Amino acid sequence: MRILHVTRQYLPGVGGMEDYVRCLAREQSAQHSVSVLTLDKIFGEPERSLPKHEVLNGVEVDRIPYKGSERYPFAPQVLRHLQGADIVHVHGVDFFADFLAATTMVHRKPLVLSTHGGFFHTSYAAKLKRHYFNQVTRRSLKAYRAVIACSQSDHQMFSTITDDRLVTVENGVDVEKFAGLGQRGTKNILNFGRIAPNKEPEKLLRWFASVYQADPEWRLVIAGKPMGVDIEALHRITQELGLDGAVEIVPSPSDAQLANLISKSSVYASAASHEGFGIAAVEAASAGLYPILSDIAAHQYTRARLGFGMLETFDDPASPQRFLDQHKAGAMVAPDGEALRPTLQSFGWSGVSQQIDGLYDTIMGTRQRSFGGVDVPVMDAAVALTQMADIVKRGTPQVVAFCNAHTVNVARKNSDFSRAMNDALVLNDGAGIDIASKLLYGRKFPANLNGTDLVPLFLQQFRTKLRVYLIGSAPGIAARAGQMLQRINPQLQIVGADHGFFGPQDEELLKERVRLADPDLVLVGMGQPQQELWANRNVKALGIPIICVGGLIDFLAEAAVRAPEWMRAARLEWTYRLYLEPRRLAHRYLVGNITFLAQVANDARRGVRLRSSRSSPPPRHEGLRA
Repeated sequence: MRILHVTRQYLPGVGGMEDYVRCLAREQSAQHSVSVLTLDKIFGEPERSLPKHEVLNGVEVDRIPYKGSERYPFAPQVLRHLQGADIVHVHGVDFFADFLAATTMVHRKPLVLSTHGGFFHTSYAAKLKRHYFNQVTRRSLKAYRAVIACSQSDHQMFSTITDDRLVTVENGVDVEKFAGLGQRGTKNILNFGRIAPNKEPEKLLRWFASVYQADPEWRLVIAGKPMGVDIEALHRITQELGLDGAVEIVPSPSDAQLANLISKSSVYASAASHEGFGIAAVEAASAGLYPILSDIAAHQYTRARLGFGMLETFDDPASPQRFLDQHKAGAMVAPDGEALRPTLQSFGWSGVSQQIDGLYDTIMGTRQRSFGGVDVPVMDAAVALTQMADIVKRGTPQVVAFCNAHTVNVARKNSDFSRAMNDALVLNDGAGIDIASKLLYGRKFPANLNGTDLVPLFLQQFRTKLRVYLIGSAPGIAARAGQMLQRINPQLQIVGADHGFFGPQDEELLKERVRLADPDLVLVGMGQPQQELWANRNVKALGIPIICVGGLIDFLAEAAVRAPEWMRAARLEWTYRLYLEPRRLAHRYLVGNITFLAQVANDARRGVRLRSSRSSPPPRHEGLRA
């Protein structure tokens, strides 16, 4: 798969989004062709020139110019770089997110969005942001096949403006980068990440001033890329608080510099008022630093997952003394590396990448495609025949069914039928499903696996005895069909045949006759949805495979006539059946086909749905505060 990540900032820039895209691209590049499109300037460094194209860590990176502000950089050239991509993954809610949504009919690429905290990291223009979020962002998200909430707090935020395309895949963390570097026993506190207004560096300094006043051995380092914060102003506050020599501010440290700072520290502190996820806290924990975190939703969840750390209210006058008391009591010690490893692995990028690749597969229909609530796996005839043979040879109590346009129409109205289909192995049948596949997923199925052709082919391949029971059609038809099957393959032993016109009161008696006949396989042809509902109700009790064959029993018994070969090859068999039985089939094929195509067109406009992918935020964790 060719994946294009579109992000406003990337390496050599430093920050959470840059690190997210770097790690995700690294993981994906092992199996896919991955590239990154970003802007040609690092925010805050307008004089620094970056190459238009380069390869970083094995990933191709293209950069384009922009106009306007860093808050909403205008870069319409993005459209020129989408052509070779199978899927476009946009990072952040900004110009790229809105522009690519608005131009979907131009580029026609499936879009995925990762939220990265939205744009509520600061209180700047809060009312305007909220209005924009509820109006413009809401409309933009309708163009995305999936919206990936990067944290539980993002899920809560974005669930108010989107639907079942929202799925939570929490940020991965590179837990090996600083693993075990921390130095227990020191009185050094480290804060790292962006130095931004939402990180509340001034609040952290004022809290530390009280800690320092009570115990002058403590030191604080604030390290990170300045974003919207005046470093000189922080230096002035440091001086005003009498913290010269006790506080160090390190703007834009390299990874090597940051590793050195971590190696001298025992505590990580964050007074942030807002976090999308809080990667730095997990990185610090992986290094062995004890996290002291502000009592916000993202930190509550991180603390719960880690299983250690303190949640603090940094502007509470009693907070500094609580911190000192906890430290003196020896309570602020991170678990050792081996004990912590399983927990840290749950934050790792391998699992995150697998989840996102699974979303791509759903959107692209790589392994499975969904139509009106019916899931249809993607396979060619050889694979389908192999899977059916495995089911029968193992005696697996499994239903095999076929999905055509009529199936989808019925499933949209009948939830019991929809559930029965999704309990079965479902194979694609007919031109209508191929049209839907092309509209929704951009490609047809590898082969038309209609049951009328596939089931006889399947039964021909058996070279050992296979006991078969037939149910369906009018009285006497199933027995005649059985005789024809034995001519097709003498290895087939027809152990029973019943008509399909029985009532609910006869179902138990029929099931008992099937059980006494001891078949290896049941073929049932009663039309949809009756045959699938009956099969679903009885397959476990019978303990054998059931294949739903529709009109095959009539065709085998020559009670109905199939279309000429040329019409079948042209996928026009339905027109021949309509010609033969206009009264019975007119509504199904004329009204039904129009209804099917209209609903598929509407689905295509709305995008592939991520049914059953939406996750809910976990309950708020209590009892974790100091």
